Amino acid sequence: MSGTPPIRLQFDCDIVPSVRARMEYAFRVYAAVYGHRIVGDNSNEKARTVVYGGKLSNNADQLDSLRIPARYQPILASRSIEKVTRCRYAGEEFFLFHGLDARTGRPDWLAEIFEWLSSGHERGIRARDGIGRIPEREMIFARHGVPSWKPHASCLMAWLENCLIGGDSQPALPRAPSPIPNVDHLVICSHDVDFYFTTRGSALHRLIKNLAIAVRLYKSQDYFLENCSMLVKLLKGGQIGDYLPETMRRLAEFDATSTFFVVPRRAHRRDPNYSLLEIAPALKDAVRRGYSVEIHGSYTSSIEARTLLLEAAELRNLLGKPPKGSRQHWLRFHSTDDLFRAVAEAELQFDSSTGFNDQVGFRSGASFAFPPYNFQQERAYDFLEIPVTLMDGGLLEESRRTRETPQFLADRVLGESRKRGWGGISILWHNPVEALPVPDRINRVFWNCAANKVYFRERWVSTDDFFTLCLRRYHEAGLLTKIQVPEVIDSNGAEMGANDAFGVPDPVSPNRHVAKRCRFDFPVHGSSNPLLYFT
Repeated sequence: MSGTPPIRLQFDCDIVPSVRARMEYAFRVYAAVYGHRIVGDNSNEKARTVVYGGKLSNNADQLDSLRIPARYQPILASRSIEKVTRCRYAGEEFFLFHGLDARTGRPDWLAEIFEWLSSGHERGIRARDGIGRIPEREMIFARHGVPSWKPHASCLMAWLENCLIGGDSQPALPRAPSPIPNVDHLVICSHDVDFYFTTRGSALHRLIKNLAIAVRLYKSQDYFLENCSMLVKLLKGGQIGDYLPETMRRLAEFDATSTFFVVPRRAHRRDPNYSLLEIAPALKDAVRRGYSVEIHGSYTSSIEARTLLLEAAELRNLLGKPPKGSRQHWLRFHSTDDLFRAVAEAELQFDSSTGFNDQVGFRSGASFAFPPYNFQQERAYDFLEIPVTLMDGGLLEESRRTRETPQFLADRVLGESRKRGWGGISILWHNPVEALPVPDRINRVFWNCAANKVYFRERWVSTDDFFTLCLRRYHEAGLLTKIQVPEVIDSNGAEMGANDAFGVPDPVSPNRHVAKRCRFDFPVHGSSNPLLYFT
Protein backbone atom coordinates (compact mmCIF):
# COMPACT_ATOMS: atom_id res chain seq x y z
CA MET A 1 0.00 0.00 0.00
CA SER A 2 2.87 2.35 -0.70
CA GLY A 3 1.94 5.82 -1.90
CA THR A 4 -1.16 6.17 0.26
CA PRO A 5 -0.98 7.55 3.81
CA PRO A 6 -1.82 5.30 6.77
CA ILE A 7 -5.12 5.96 8.50
CA ARG A 8 -6.67 5.26 11.90
CA LEU A 9 -10.18 5.27 13.33
CA GLN A 10 -11.13 6.67 16.72
CA PHE A 11 -14.54 6.75 18.41
CA ASP A 12 -16.23 9.20 20.72
CA CYS A 13 -16.83 7.67 24.13
CA ASP A 14 -20.62 7.64 23.62
CA ILE A 15 -20.52 5.18 20.68
CA VAL A 16 -21.86 1.77 21.75
CA PRO A 17 -19.87 -1.43 20.99
CA SER A 18 -22.14 -2.75 18.22
CA VAL A 19 -21.96 0.55 16.35
CA ARG A 20 -18.18 0.66 16.82
CA ALA A 21 -17.88 -2.82 15.31
CA ARG A 22 -20.03 -1.94 12.30
CA MET A 23 -18.30 1.36 11.58
CA GLU A 24 -14.88 -0.24 11.96
CA TYR A 25 -15.94 -2.86 9.43
CA ALA A 26 -16.95 -0.17 6.92
CA PHE A 27 -13.67 1.65 7.61
CA ARG A 28 -11.59 -1.47 6.92
CA VAL A 29 -13.39 -2.21 3.65
CA TYR A 30 -12.82 1.41 2.60
CA ALA A 31 -9.12 1.04 3.48
CA ALA A 32 -8.85 -2.15 1.41
CA VAL A 33 -10.47 -0.53 -1.63
CA TYR A 34 -8.32 2.62 -1.48
CA GLY A 35 -5.11 0.93 -0.42
CA HIS A 36 -4.68 2.53 3.00
CA ARG A 37 -2.77 0.81 5.78
CA ILE A 38 -4.59 1.00 9.12
CA VAL A 39 -2.65 1.84 12.29
CA GLY A 40 -3.96 1.42 15.81
CA ASP A 41 -4.52 3.99 18.52
CA ASN A 42 -1.41 2.82 20.34
CA SER A 43 0.84 3.54 17.38
CA ASN A 44 2.98 6.68 17.37
CA GLU A 45 3.11 6.61 13.57
CA LYS A 46 1.76 9.71 11.88
CA ALA A 47 -1.53 8.93 10.22
CA ARG A 48 -4.70 10.58 8.98
CA THR A 49 -7.31 10.10 11.69
CA VAL A 50 -11.05 9.62 11.34
CA VAL A 51 -12.97 10.53 14.50
CA TYR A 52 -16.44 9.02 14.61
CA GLY A 53 -19.00 10.91 16.67
CA GLY A 54 -18.66 13.67 19.23
CA LYS A 55 -19.58 17.33 19.02
CA LEU A 56 -19.39 18.73 15.52
CA SER A 57 -18.93 22.23 14.20
CA ASN A 58 -17.86 23.76 10.93
CA ASN A 59 -14.23 23.84 12.15
CA ALA A 60 -14.27 20.57 14.10
CA ASP A 61 -11.47 18.98 12.08
CA GLN A 62 -7.94 19.13 13.37
CA LEU A 63 -4.80 18.85 11.27
CA ASP A 64 -4.69 15.44 9.55
CA SER A 65 -8.06 14.44 10.99
CA LEU A 66 -11.67 14.23 9.88
CA ARG A 67 -14.68 14.07 12.18
CA ILE A 68 -17.69 12.10 10.95
CA PRO A 69 -21.16 12.79 12.38
CA ALA A 70 -22.50 9.65 14.11
CA ARG A 71 -25.95 9.32 12.52
CA TYR A 72 -26.26 5.52 12.46
CA GLN A 73 -29.18 4.08 14.42
CA PRO A 74 -29.01 0.30 15.04
CA ILE A 75 -32.75 0.14 15.74
CA LEU A 76 -33.41 0.89 12.07
CA ALA A 77 -31.46 -2.17 10.90
CA SER A 78 -34.57 -4.38 10.76
CA ARG A 79 -37.00 -1.80 9.36
CA SER A 80 -37.82 -1.08 5.75
CA ILE A 81 -36.46 2.08 4.20
CA GLU A 82 -39.21 4.71 4.22
CA LYS A 83 -37.29 7.53 2.54
CA VAL A 84 -33.87 8.54 1.28
CA THR A 85 -32.24 11.97 1.38
CA ARG A 86 -30.97 13.29 -1.92
CA CYS A 87 -27.98 15.60 -2.17
CA ARG A 88 -25.30 16.51 -4.69
CA TYR A 89 -21.53 16.51 -4.35
CA ALA A 90 -18.85 16.84 -7.04
CA GLY A 91 -21.50 16.72 -9.74
CA GLU A 92 -23.00 13.42 -8.59
CA GLU A 93 -26.35 12.77 -6.94
CA PHE A 94 -26.24 10.84 -3.68
CA PHE A 95 -29.04 8.93 -1.96
CA LEU A 96 -28.53 8.80 1.80
CA PHE A 97 -30.18 6.52 4.34
CA HIS A 98 -29.24 8.68 7.34
CA GLY A 99 -29.34 12.15 5.85
CA LEU A 100 -26.93 15.05 6.36
CA ASP A 101 -25.69 16.57 9.58
CA ALA A 102 -27.47 19.91 9.97
CA ARG A 103 -24.42 21.74 11.31
CA THR A 104 -21.69 20.57 8.97
CA GLY A 105 -23.66 19.35 5.96
CA ARG A 106 -21.78 16.06 6.07
CA PRO A 107 -23.16 12.56 5.76
CA ASP A 108 -22.20 9.72 8.06
CA TRP A 109 -20.01 8.15 5.40
CA LEU A 110 -19.25 4.99 7.38
CA ALA A 111 -22.92 4.35 8.21
CA GLU A 112 -23.96 4.86 4.60
CA ILE A 113 -21.24 2.48 3.36
CA PHE A 114 -22.25 -0.05 6.01
CA GLU A 115 -25.92 0.08 4.98
CA TRP A 116 -25.04 -0.74 1.38
CA LEU A 117 -22.56 -3.52 2.11
CA SER A 118 -24.80 -5.15 4.72
CA SER A 119 -27.87 -4.94 2.43
CA GLY A 120 -29.56 -2.70 4.98
CA HIS A 121 -32.04 -1.55 2.35
CA GLU A 122 -33.30 -5.16 2.02
CA ARG A 123 -33.48 -6.20 5.66
CA GLY A 124 -36.99 -4.91 6.28
CA ILE A 125 -38.55 -6.38 3.13
CA ARG A 126 -40.90 -9.24 4.00
CA ALA A 127 -42.28 -10.04 0.52
CA ARG A 128 -40.83 -12.88 -1.56
CA ASP A 129 -41.47 -13.83 -5.17
CA GLY A 130 -42.61 -17.23 -6.41
CA ILE A 131 -39.00 -18.44 -6.42
CA GLY A 132 -38.38 -17.41 -2.79
CA ARG A 133 -36.30 -14.30 -3.51
CA ILE A 134 -36.79 -10.65 -2.55
CA PRO A 135 -38.77 -9.12 -5.42
CA GLU A 136 -36.83 -6.47 -7.26
CA ARG A 137 -39.94 -4.28 -7.35
CA GLU A 138 -39.72 -4.06 -3.53
CA MET A 139 -36.10 -2.91 -3.48
CA ILE A 140 -34.96 0.65 -2.97
CA PHE A 141 -34.17 1.05 -6.66
CA ALA A 142 -37.78 0.62 -7.79
CA ARG A 143 -39.50 2.13 -4.74
CA HIS A 144 -37.36 5.26 -4.35
CA GLY A 145 -35.93 5.84 -7.80
CA VAL A 146 -32.35 5.02 -6.81
CA PRO A 147 -30.44 4.16 -10.01
CA SER A 148 -29.18 0.57 -9.91
CA TRP A 149 -26.42 1.28 -12.44
CA LYS A 150 -24.52 3.52 -10.00
CA PRO A 151 -22.20 1.96 -7.38
CA HIS A 152 -23.42 4.06 -4.47
CA ALA A 153 -21.07 2.61 -1.83
CA SER A 154 -18.13 3.25 -4.15
CA CYS A 155 -19.21 6.87 -4.65
CA LEU A 156 -19.50 7.35 -0.88
CA MET A 157 -15.99 5.98 -0.42
CA ALA A 158 -14.71 8.43 -3.02
CA TRP A 159 -16.36 11.33 -1.18
CA LEU A 160 -14.79 10.16 2.10
CA GLU A 161 -11.41 9.77 0.44
CA ASN A 162 -11.51 13.32 -0.86
CA CYS A 163 -12.39 14.74 2.54
CA LEU A 164 -9.87 12.64 4.48
CA ILE A 165 -6.90 12.75 2.13
CA GLY A 166 -7.64 15.77 -0.05
CA GLY A 167 -9.00 17.97 2.72
CA ASP A 168 -12.17 18.64 0.72
CA SER A 169 -10.59 21.84 -0.55
CA GLN A 170 -12.37 21.14 -3.82
CA PRO A 171 -15.28 18.72 -4.34
CA ALA A 172 -13.99 15.61 -6.09
CA LEU A 173 -14.51 11.85 -6.21
CA PRO A 174 -11.02 10.35 -6.54
CA ARG A 175 -10.73 6.93 -8.12
CA ALA A 176 -9.52 4.00 -6.00
CA PRO A 177 -6.00 2.98 -7.11
CA SER A 178 -5.46 -0.48 -8.53
CA PRO A 179 -3.33 -3.00 -6.61
CA ILE A 180 -2.03 -4.44 -9.91
CA PRO A 181 0.71 -2.69 -11.91
CA ASN A 182 -0.38 -1.74 -15.44
CA VAL A 183 -3.97 -2.86 -14.81
CA ASP A 184 -6.68 -0.32 -14.03
CA HIS A 185 -9.70 -2.58 -13.70
CA LEU A 186 -10.43 -6.24 -12.94
CA VAL A 187 -13.52 -8.14 -14.04
CA ILE A 188 -14.21 -11.64 -12.73
CA CYS A 189 -15.63 -13.45 -15.72
CA SER A 190 -18.02 -16.33 -15.01
CA HIS A 191 -20.41 -18.82 -16.56
CA ASP A 192 -23.16 -20.74 -14.76
CA VAL A 193 -23.55 -24.16 -16.34
CA ASP A 194 -27.35 -24.43 -16.26
CA PHE A 195 -27.57 -26.72 -19.30
CA TYR A 196 -25.00 -28.97 -20.94
CA PHE A 197 -25.14 -31.55 -23.69
CA THR A 198 -25.57 -35.03 -22.25
CA THR A 199 -28.06 -36.75 -24.55
CA ARG A 200 -29.78 -35.83 -27.79
CA GLY A 201 -33.12 -36.13 -26.03
CA SER A 202 -32.30 -33.52 -23.40
CA ALA A 203 -30.97 -31.16 -26.08
CA LEU A 204 -34.13 -31.61 -28.13
CA HIS A 205 -36.27 -30.88 -25.07
CA ARG A 206 -34.32 -27.68 -24.36
CA LEU A 207 -34.62 -26.42 -27.94
CA ILE A 208 -38.39 -27.04 -28.07
CA LYS A 209 -38.72 -25.21 -24.76
CA ASN A 210 -36.73 -22.28 -26.19
CA LEU A 211 -39.03 -22.07 -29.21
CA ALA A 212 -41.97 -21.63 -26.85
CA ILE A 213 -40.05 -18.98 -24.87
CA ALA A 214 -39.24 -17.12 -28.08
CA VAL A 215 -42.92 -16.93 -29.00
CA ARG A 216 -44.63 -16.45 -25.64
CA LEU A 217 -42.07 -14.59 -23.48
CA TYR A 218 -39.40 -12.89 -25.59
CA LYS A 219 -41.62 -12.41 -28.65
CA SER A 220 -38.37 -12.54 -30.59
CA GLN A 221 -38.23 -13.71 -34.17
CA ASP A 222 -34.42 -13.78 -34.07
CA TYR A 223 -34.35 -16.04 -31.01
CA PHE A 224 -36.94 -18.34 -32.61
CA LEU A 225 -34.92 -18.64 -35.82
CA GLU A 226 -31.65 -19.12 -33.94
CA ASN A 227 -33.13 -22.06 -32.04
CA CYS A 228 -34.66 -23.46 -35.23
CA SER A 229 -31.18 -23.43 -36.73
CA MET A 230 -29.76 -25.30 -33.74
CA LEU A 231 -32.65 -27.78 -33.94
CA VAL A 232 -31.74 -28.54 -37.55
CA LYS A 233 -28.11 -28.97 -36.51
CA LEU A 234 -29.12 -31.39 -33.76
CA LEU A 235 -31.32 -33.44 -36.11
CA LYS A 236 -28.41 -33.70 -38.55
CA GLY A 237 -26.21 -35.25 -35.86
CA GLY A 238 -24.58 -32.19 -34.34
CA GLN A 239 -24.24 -31.41 -30.63
CA ILE A 240 -25.92 -28.49 -28.90
CA GLY A 241 -24.79 -27.23 -25.51
CA ASP A 242 -21.25 -28.67 -25.44
CA TYR A 243 -19.92 -25.14 -25.11
CA LEU A 244 -17.05 -25.15 -22.60
CA PRO A 245 -14.27 -25.95 -25.14
CA GLU A 246 -15.41 -23.24 -27.57
CA THR A 247 -15.87 -20.71 -24.77
CA MET A 248 -12.34 -21.31 -23.50
CA ARG A 249 -10.92 -21.12 -27.02
CA ARG A 250 -12.55 -17.75 -27.66
CA LEU A 251 -11.64 -16.37 -24.24
CA ALA A 252 -8.02 -17.25 -24.92
CA GLU A 253 -8.14 -15.05 -28.02
CA PHE A 254 -8.87 -12.12 -25.70
CA ASP A 255 -6.27 -13.15 -23.11
CA ALA A 256 -9.01 -13.84 -20.55
CA THR A 257 -9.85 -16.60 -18.11
CA SER A 258 -13.08 -17.38 -16.31
CA THR A 259 -14.89 -19.39 -13.65
CA PHE A 260 -17.45 -22.12 -14.38
CA PHE A 261 -20.12 -22.69 -11.71
CA VAL A 262 -21.61 -26.20 -11.82
CA VAL A 263 -24.52 -27.73 -9.89
CA PRO A 264 -23.23 -30.82 -8.05
CA ARG A 265 -26.60 -32.54 -7.56
CA ARG A 266 -30.06 -32.65 -9.12
CA ALA A 267 -32.69 -32.43 -6.40
CA HIS A 268 -35.37 -30.26 -8.02
CA ARG A 269 -37.00 -29.93 -11.42
CA ARG A 270 -35.37 -26.49 -11.79
CA ASP A 271 -31.88 -27.93 -11.40
CA PRO A 272 -29.84 -28.55 -14.61
CA ASN A 273 -30.15 -31.60 -16.84
CA TYR A 274 -26.70 -33.07 -16.14
CA SER A 275 -24.91 -34.96 -13.39
CA LEU A 276 -21.32 -34.16 -12.41
CA LEU A 277 -20.09 -37.45 -13.83
CA GLU A 278 -21.66 -36.69 -17.21
CA ILE A 279 -19.72 -33.43 -17.61
CA ALA A 280 -16.59 -34.47 -15.66
CA PRO A 281 -14.28 -34.58 -18.73
CA ALA A 282 -15.16 -31.00 -19.68
CA LEU A 283 -14.69 -29.76 -16.11
CA LYS A 284 -11.33 -31.48 -15.65
CA ASP A 285 -10.16 -30.07 -18.96
CA ALA A 286 -11.13 -26.58 -17.76
CA VAL A 287 -9.15 -26.99 -14.54
CA ARG A 288 -6.15 -28.27 -16.51
CA ARG A 289 -6.27 -25.12 -18.64
CA GLY A 290 -6.19 -22.86 -15.57
CA TYR A 291 -9.91 -22.07 -15.25
CA SER A 292 -11.74 -22.12 -11.93
CA VAL A 293 -14.59 -24.60 -11.38
CA GLU A 294 -16.83 -23.80 -8.41
CA ILE A 295 -20.20 -24.65 -6.86
CA HIS A 296 -23.45 -23.52 -8.40
CA GLY A 297 -25.57 -24.24 -5.33
CA SER A 298 -28.59 -26.32 -6.33
CA TYR A 299 -32.10 -24.86 -6.27
CA THR A 300 -32.82 -25.93 -2.68
CA SER A 301 -29.29 -25.67 -1.30
CA SER A 302 -29.67 -22.39 0.62
CA ILE A 303 -33.34 -22.33 1.65
CA GLU A 304 -35.02 -25.72 2.13
CA ALA A 305 -32.32 -28.40 2.15
CA ARG A 306 -29.25 -26.33 3.15
CA THR A 307 -26.93 -28.74 1.35
CA LEU A 308 -24.15 -26.39 0.30
CA LEU A 309 -21.59 -28.17 2.49
CA LEU A 310 -22.53 -31.57 1.01
CA GLU A 311 -22.40 -30.19 -2.53
CA ALA A 312 -18.94 -28.78 -1.88
CA ALA A 313 -17.82 -32.28 -0.86
CA GLU A 314 -19.25 -33.78 -4.07
CA LEU A 315 -17.36 -31.32 -6.26
CA ARG A 316 -14.19 -31.89 -4.24
CA ASN A 317 -14.48 -35.63 -4.76
CA LEU A 318 -14.77 -35.11 -8.51
CA LEU A 319 -11.92 -32.63 -9.00
CA GLY A 320 -9.59 -33.79 -6.24
CA LYS A 321 -9.41 -30.37 -4.58
CA PRO A 322 -11.82 -28.39 -2.40
CA PRO A 323 -13.91 -25.74 -4.14
CA LYS A 324 -13.29 -22.17 -3.03
CA GLY A 325 -16.67 -20.58 -3.63
CA SER A 326 -20.25 -20.71 -4.79
CA ARG A 327 -23.06 -18.97 -6.57
CA GLN A 328 -26.69 -19.84 -5.94
CA HIS A 329 -28.68 -21.35 -8.83
CA TRP A 330 -31.26 -18.79 -10.02
CA LEU A 331 -29.51 -16.37 -7.60
CA ARG A 332 -31.96 -17.90 -5.15
CA PHE A 333 -31.66 -17.03 -1.48
CA HIS A 334 -34.20 -15.87 1.11
CA SER A 335 -32.00 -13.13 2.56
CA THR A 336 -28.33 -12.24 2.55
CA ASP A 337 -28.13 -13.24 6.24
CA ASP A 338 -29.29 -16.78 5.41
CA LEU A 339 -27.06 -16.96 2.34
CA PHE A 340 -23.92 -15.86 4.15
CA ARG A 341 -24.49 -18.26 7.04
CA ALA A 342 -24.71 -21.12 4.53
CA VAL A 343 -21.49 -20.01 2.82
CA ALA A 344 -19.71 -19.77 6.18
CA GLU A 345 -20.96 -23.22 7.22
CA ALA A 346 -19.57 -24.65 3.98
CA GLU A 347 -16.18 -23.05 4.82
CA LEU A 348 -15.91 -21.38 1.44
CA GLN A 349 -13.67 -18.46 0.53
CA PHE A 350 -16.14 -16.54 -1.59
CA ASP A 351 -19.72 -16.26 -2.75
CA SER A 352 -21.01 -14.52 -5.87
CA SER A 353 -24.80 -14.50 -5.60
CA THR A 354 -25.72 -10.88 -4.86
CA GLY A 355 -27.02 -9.55 -8.13
CA PHE A 356 -30.21 -8.83 -10.00
CA ASN A 357 -32.24 -11.33 -11.99
CA ASP A 358 -34.18 -8.93 -14.21
CA GLN A 359 -31.87 -5.91 -14.46
CA VAL A 360 -28.20 -4.99 -14.29
CA GLY A 361 -26.21 -2.94 -11.83
CA PHE A 362 -24.94 -2.84 -8.28
CA ARG A 363 -27.38 -4.46 -5.85
CA SER A 364 -25.01 -3.93 -2.90
CA GLY A 365 -23.86 -0.54 -4.17
CA ALA A 366 -20.33 -1.93 -4.55
CA SER A 367 -18.12 -1.95 -7.63
CA PHE A 368 -15.67 -4.09 -5.65
CA ALA A 369 -15.53 -7.41 -3.84
CA PHE A 370 -15.96 -7.25 -0.07
CA PRO A 371 -16.34 -9.51 2.96
CA PRO A 372 -19.97 -9.46 4.16
CA TYR A 373 -20.88 -8.48 7.70
CA ASN A 374 -21.79 -11.08 10.32
CA PHE A 375 -24.49 -9.53 12.52
CA GLN A 376 -24.50 -12.45 14.97
CA GLN A 377 -20.80 -12.05 15.77
CA GLU A 378 -20.55 -8.32 14.95
CA ARG A 379 -17.56 -8.70 12.66
CA ALA A 380 -16.67 -9.30 9.05
CA TYR A 381 -17.09 -12.79 7.63
CA ASP A 382 -13.92 -14.57 6.53
CA PHE A 383 -14.96 -14.83 2.89
CA LEU A 384 -15.50 -12.46 -0.02
CA GLU A 385 -18.73 -11.50 -1.69
CA ILE A 386 -18.13 -10.89 -5.39
CA PRO A 387 -21.12 -8.90 -6.68
CA VAL A 388 -22.76 -9.92 -9.95
CA THR A 389 -23.25 -6.68 -11.89
CA LEU A 390 -23.97 -7.93 -15.41
CA MET A 391 -25.93 -11.07 -16.27
CA ASP A 392 -27.12 -12.05 -19.73
CA GLY A 393 -30.73 -12.66 -18.69
CA GLY A 394 -30.95 -9.48 -16.61
CA LEU A 395 -29.48 -7.50 -19.49
CA LEU A 396 -32.11 -8.88 -21.85
CA GLU A 397 -34.97 -8.09 -19.45
CA GLU A 398 -33.82 -4.53 -18.72
CA SER A 399 -33.32 -3.86 -22.42
CA ARG A 400 -36.85 -5.09 -23.18
CA ARG A 401 -38.29 -2.98 -20.35
CA THR A 402 -36.39 0.28 -20.93
CA ARG A 403 -35.96 0.07 -24.73
CA GLU A 404 -32.25 0.85 -24.25
CA THR A 405 -29.80 -1.20 -26.29
CA PRO A 406 -28.14 -4.05 -24.40
CA GLN A 407 -24.71 -2.72 -25.36
CA PHE A 408 -25.49 0.70 -23.87
CA LEU A 409 -26.67 -0.85 -20.61
CA ALA A 410 -23.58 -3.08 -20.32
CA ASP A 411 -21.18 -0.25 -21.19
CA ARG A 412 -22.81 2.02 -18.62
CA VAL A 413 -22.39 -0.48 -15.77
CA LEU A 414 -18.80 -1.34 -16.68
CA GLY A 415 -18.04 2.35 -17.22
CA GLU A 416 -19.27 3.25 -13.74
CA SER A 417 -17.10 0.54 -12.19
CA ARG A 418 -14.06 1.67 -14.16
CA LYS A 419 -14.64 5.28 -13.14
CA ARG A 420 -14.79 4.48 -9.42
CA GLY A 421 -11.95 2.02 -8.95
CA TRP A 422 -10.16 -1.18 -9.84
CA GLY A 423 -13.13 -3.49 -9.92
CA GLY A 424 -13.58 -6.92 -8.45
CA ILE A 425 -17.05 -7.28 -9.94
CA SER A 426 -18.39 -10.33 -11.74
CA ILE A 427 -20.10 -10.62 -15.09
CA LEU A 428 -22.17 -13.72 -15.83
CA TRP A 429 -22.95 -15.18 -19.24
CA HIS A 430 -24.36 -18.69 -19.07
CA ASN A 431 -23.42 -19.80 -22.59
CA PRO A 432 -21.81 -17.01 -24.65
CA VAL A 433 -21.32 -19.07 -27.82
CA GLU A 434 -24.86 -20.40 -28.46
CA ALA A 435 -28.27 -18.72 -28.39
CA LEU A 436 -29.59 -21.17 -25.80
CA PRO A 437 -30.20 -19.05 -22.67
CA VAL A 438 -30.55 -15.72 -24.51
CA PRO A 439 -30.65 -14.44 -28.10
CA ASP A 440 -27.37 -14.14 -29.95
CA ARG A 441 -27.52 -10.31 -29.83
CA ILE A 442 -27.07 -10.55 -26.06
CA ASN A 443 -24.08 -12.86 -26.48
CA ARG A 444 -22.52 -10.37 -28.88
CA VAL A 445 -22.49 -7.83 -26.04
CA PHE A 446 -20.26 -10.19 -24.05
CA TRP A 447 -17.72 -10.51 -26.84
CA ASN A 448 -17.83 -6.78 -27.59
CA CYS A 449 -16.93 -6.05 -23.99
CA ALA A 450 -14.17 -8.68 -24.09
CA ALA A 451 -12.70 -7.11 -27.24
CA ASN A 452 -12.83 -3.55 -25.90
CA LYS A 453 -11.38 -4.18 -22.45
CA VAL A 454 -7.88 -3.55 -23.79
CA TYR A 455 -8.70 0.14 -24.26
CA PHE A 456 -9.49 0.46 -20.55
CA ARG A 457 -6.41 -1.42 -19.25
CA GLU A 458 -8.87 -4.02 -18.01
CA ARG A 459 -8.19 -7.66 -17.24
CA TRP A 460 -10.78 -10.47 -17.19
CA VAL A 461 -9.78 -13.11 -14.66
CA SER A 462 -11.03 -16.20 -12.87
CA THR A 463 -11.80 -16.24 -9.16
CA ASP A 464 -8.52 -18.05 -8.47
CA ASP A 465 -6.63 -15.34 -10.33
CA PHE A 466 -8.43 -12.62 -8.43
CA PHE A 467 -7.47 -14.03 -5.04
CA THR A 468 -3.85 -14.44 -6.11
CA LEU A 469 -3.67 -10.87 -7.37
CA CYS A 470 -5.68 -8.97 -4.77
CA LEU A 471 -5.90 -10.82 -1.46
CA ARG A 472 -2.97 -8.89 -0.02
CA ARG A 473 -4.95 -5.66 -0.30
CA TYR A 474 -7.58 -7.09 2.06
CA HIS A 475 -5.00 -8.57 4.42
CA GLU A 476 -3.36 -5.19 4.89
CA ALA A 477 -6.70 -3.77 5.95
CA GLY A 478 -7.14 -6.54 8.54
CA LEU A 479 -9.69 -8.51 6.50
CA LEU A 480 -9.81 -12.14 5.27
CA THR A 481 -6.77 -13.00 7.37
CA LYS A 482 -7.72 -16.70 7.52
CA ILE A 483 -7.36 -17.01 3.74
CA GLN A 484 -3.83 -17.37 2.42
CA VAL A 485 -2.47 -16.62 -1.04
CA PRO A 486 -1.19 -19.82 -2.73
CA GLU A 487 2.52 -20.15 -3.36
CA VAL A 488 3.31 -18.89 -6.85
CA ILE A 489 6.51 -19.90 -8.62
CA ASP A 490 7.93 -19.19 -12.02
CA SER A 491 9.19 -21.82 -14.45
CA ASN A 492 12.62 -21.75 -12.77
CA GLY A 493 11.21 -22.51 -9.35
CA ALA A 494 11.59 -18.99 -7.97
CA GLU A 495 8.82 -17.50 -5.86
CA MET A 496 6.87 -14.70 -7.52
CA GLY A 497 4.74 -11.96 -6.03
CA ALA A 498 1.01 -11.88 -6.59
CA ASN A 499 1.44 -8.70 -8.62
CA ASP A 500 3.74 -10.50 -11.04
CA ALA A 501 1.76 -13.59 -11.88
CA PHE A 502 -1.49 -15.38 -12.16
CA GLY A 503 -1.52 -18.61 -10.17
CA VAL A 504 -2.37 -21.61 -12.31
CA PRO A 505 -2.57 -25.13 -10.87
CA ASP A 506 0.26 -27.33 -12.08
CA PRO A 507 -1.38 -30.40 -13.67
CA VAL A 508 1.57 -32.56 -12.57
CA SER A 509 1.78 -31.40 -8.94
CA PRO A 510 -1.54 -29.98 -7.67
CA ASN A 511 0.06 -28.51 -4.54
CA ARG A 512 2.28 -26.23 -6.62
CA HIS A 513 1.34 -23.35 -8.87
CA VAL A 514 3.02 -22.50 -12.13
CA ALA A 515 2.87 -18.82 -12.99
CA LYS A 516 1.66 -17.26 -16.17
CA ARG A 517 3.44 -13.93 -16.47
CA CYS A 518 1.07 -10.98 -16.71
CA ARG A 519 1.69 -9.18 -19.97
CA PHE A 520 -0.40 -6.08 -20.38
CA ASP A 521 0.20 -4.44 -23.73
CA PHE A 522 -2.43 -1.76 -23.46
CA PRO A 523 -2.88 1.32 -25.63
CA VAL A 524 -2.25 4.63 -23.90
CA HIS A 525 -5.30 6.43 -22.47
CA GLY A 526 -6.68 8.80 -25.06
CA SER A 527 -5.74 6.47 -27.90
CA SER A 528 -7.61 7.10 -31.11
CA ASN A 529 -8.26 3.39 -31.56
CA PRO A 530 -12.03 2.92 -31.84
CA LEU A 531 -13.92 0.45 -29.70
CA LEU A 532 -14.83 -2.77 -31.46
CA TYR A 533 -18.39 -4.02 -31.76
CA PHE A 534 -19.40 -7.33 -33.31
CA THR A 535 -22.63 -7.12 -35.24
